Amino acid sequence: MSTELQQQLDDAMGLPYGRARSIALENVVRRAEAEGAEEIAFAARLDLVEAYLHGGEPRKSLVPFARCVTDFDADPAKYGEHQWELLWNFKSVPSTLSDFPEVPLERAYSVLDDMERRWKQGGHSLHAVHQHRWLVADHIGDAETAEEQFRLWSTAPRDDLSDCAGCDPNDKVQHLINTGRTDEAVALGHRVLSEQLDCITQPQKILTSMLPAYVAEGMTVEAVDAHRKAYRLLRGQPGQLESLADHVRFCAMTGNEVRAVELIESHLAELDDPPSTFAEMNFLATASTALRRLADLAGPELAVRRPSAVNPEVAASDLAAEFAERATALAARFDERNGTDHQSRRIAGLLTEQPWTSYLPLSETAQRAHERRIVREPAALSLHEAAKGLDALSAPPEPALASGPELLDQAEEAWFNDDDGLSVSACSAFQAEVPPSMQTPAQTARVLDLRGLHIASSEPEQALAYWREALELHAKAGDELRMTRTRARIGRLLCDIGQYDEGMATGEEPLRRLMADDEPRRRPGWRFSLALMFYSGGRHQEALKEVAQTRTELSGDPTLKVIAALLHGDLLAMHGRLPEAEAATSEAIDALGPEASHDAQRSAAYRQRALIRNAMENPDEAVGDLAEAVALLSDPAHRLVAAMTRLDLADAYLEVDRPLDAAETAEEALTALDDPAVAPLAARAREILTNAYNALGELDSALAQIRVLIDTVEPDEDPNWLADLRQEEGKLLEQLNRDNEAVAPLEQAAAFYAQAERPYDQIVALRRAGRSAMFSEDFAAARAIFGRARQVLDVLPGGDPQTSFHDGGLWYNLAEVAMRCGDSGGAITQMNRAADTYEQAGHEDQSIDARLIVAAWGGSVDETWLRSVHAEAEEGSDAWYRAGWLLVDQLRASNRGPEADRLESTLTQP
Repeated sequence: MSTELQQQLDDAMGLPYGRARSIALENVVRRAEAEGAEEIAFAARLDLVEAYLHGGEPRKSLVPFARCVTDFDADPAKYGEHQWELLWNFKSVPSTLSDFPEVPLERAYSVLDDMERRWKQGGHSLHAVHQHRWLVADHIGDAETAEEQFRLWSTAPRDDLSDCAGCDPNDKVQHLINTGRTDEAVALGHRVLSEQLDCITQPQKILTSMLPAYVAEGMTVEAVDAHRKAYRLLRGQPGQLESLADHVRFCAMTGNEVRAVELIESHLAELDDPPSTFAEMNFLATASTALRRLADLAGPELAVRRPSAVNPEVAASDLAAEFAERATALAARFDERNGTDHQSRRIAGLLTEQPWTSYLPLSETAQRAHERRIVREPAALSLHEAAKGLDALSAPPEPALASGPELLDQAEEAWFNDDDGLSVSACSAFQAEVPPSMQTPAQTARVLDLRGLHIASSEPEQALAYWREALELHAKAGDELRMTRTRARIGRLLCDIGQYDEGMATGEEPLRRLMADDEPRRRPGWRFSLALMFYSGGRHQEALKEVAQTRTELSGDPTLKVIAALLHGDLLAMHGRLPEAEAATSEAIDALGPEASHDAQRSAAYRQRALIRNAMENPDEAVGDLAEAVALLSDPAHRLVAAMTRLDLADAYLEVDRPLDAAETAEEALTALDDPAVAPLAARAREILTNAYNALGELDSALAQIRVLIDTVEPDEDPNWLADLRQEEGKLLEQLNRDNEAVAPLEQAAAFYAQAERPYDQIVALRRAGRSAMFSEDFAAARAIFGRARQVLDVLPGGDPQTSFHDGGLWYNLAEVAMRCGDSGGAITQMNRAADTYEQAGHEDQSIDARLIVAAWGGSVDETWLRSVHAEAEEGSDAWYRAGWLLVDQLRASNRGPEADRLESTLTQP
């Protein structure tokens, strides 16, 4: 047997399922056949069958499987060690044959009969045989046979050829749902999910199967949780088109048509090369229904993006019709092969399926937004009320405009009362009625004041020009009060646009005069302006004093009441007065009514309170506030602010250990951050996603986000950030057992840490790189990298605990390399040096670990020391076990068997 060929087979089996693994195994088969290595060829073919099945190419599995059956039957003794694996793969054939309408059904029945013969011949339970007879009966619509095979399958004993604890019940759940026994399906599914599943297809498959049962039984929380968890696991796996169709169907049937179409767009490309005709048919049917429903809701102009098409955008309604036609045609092909009409009836049912429920929110923010819509929906008028002519739902009438000079009074009063529209209308009406040539200087000045107010937020420079001109006219007219007001406005706007010194010089004195002498109702507003000017200039203590006084003076003006409370809360938080800050911000939230026009302000207030609550170490309450803040920003005009708030929420979800919510929230935010102008926000989203994916164990996804970040950074980016990115990339590659790829990014991380003058982090990165090189068996590179780390270490202060820690660590690393190279003597010498270095510097745990390794490698370790370590370590700890077992070995080596037995009994007791 070729050692090199066996290694090639082992390497192929180490690849993830997909085309790369299948191609690698195909190469092994070809080479084994050419070299006459029949046993390796046989084993590789069996592995290839499984690779095709899990890699999205099930039909290809039939040829290598048939060859394995032929070879095995020709010489059972030669391939006897592979018999169990051969029988295991037998089970995939009936379903694979059923999934392609061009394959005669008789072939599936023939395989089932052959299965039963082999199972009986080997003395195996017929459990798996009944399962696959049920599968074919269910496929053709033979309900009576399906029910009987389900009964036999459920009563036959399980054995080592039965599907795993997740896959076997998965098919049973489908049968129970098909026959209307959704309560039994849920009960069975929950028993399975309570167990530890280690199958590549679980728990995502059974969670997917249970979606309709959960909804039917009113278990909406479980349904949403199952959809979210299962889809994340399925979306990156090859050959899952049929299960993905179930998730499209779930979304379409629960009022989430937009989400359903998002899933369709994400997976449309898989229709170009579907894993099976059956999977293609199901996806087409469910996609057609989802597209039709969304087109009905959004209108015929709704377009869907179609990847790799000549015309990438297509009307949803047109695509729905196309998919329905294709699904119906495929169903007819299956029925022609099967001699029944079952698949045509089933597909017709999917194409006309009615919603399972009106709406099922898929996230916390969606739930909050839904609840708000329900509250805001006006009650329908009864016929009696309509007959009486009630107009409860009509908009309030527009206020009548004044005339002549009174229009200016009306415009100014409307502005003071936050009725911007009326103010603009009245001002425009005055200018139309009284042309500039007929206006007095005082009137022109008032017009300029108003025009500046109307554009100050969007065109500040032009507003300043209007007000400076108005200031001269007020002076000519001798209107001291209006001059003071205009100077105050100029000063505040200058502060707003960053010209703080000029703004304070211009505006502070007029504002203080107005706070003392203007109309009482205006004085709080002027004081608040001064508070804002102090705030923008960083004079927070003075700002806090003025805004606190503002709030005591307020009697009306609900808008000022809200924004003053928000600023007060922000300033209190800055000064560490968190309970007061929370209370002030809560007052602002309470003061804002439920009207949709307040949504953006309420969202900002909830976001501010979330930050305060997070600082108060109340992360769960912060999550609730941020979820509310996101839900309030459903208006497309707030798309960017909503994305920023979602990032805050995603961060908060991570804080409370909800990585799934964090990942989905950050993913949603990222879709709105495609503009290069907001690249820093997109980078933040990807960093959050990296952490969330890491917590979820989705390491490949985490690595992908890190690499996008690295690809998009500017050459002059902060070396601290670049170093951390490269180190995270290396750590992920280590976790994925891709140590050979990890070396380069870790070395690059070390170089960036050097630029950032972070020598200890530089050493950490180099030590990681060296270990990755060692695990890749590039021992020369490992030694060289550790040598570079030593060079950095040698110039650092010797008394620093970090220095001594890494000094011992490098001897430890070199000892590992020596042992892997077979130099046990050198390894023991270097590990002892590591232990001595650790001990001298007071790193006791590391010193004990090193000396225990020396003992395990056959080095000399004092028995008394071992006894003390074992006695002082916490019972059940790693050091307790390691010292104990080494002591057992020493006792036996010195012929003290009874004592060794007693200690071994202590170590092995439950």
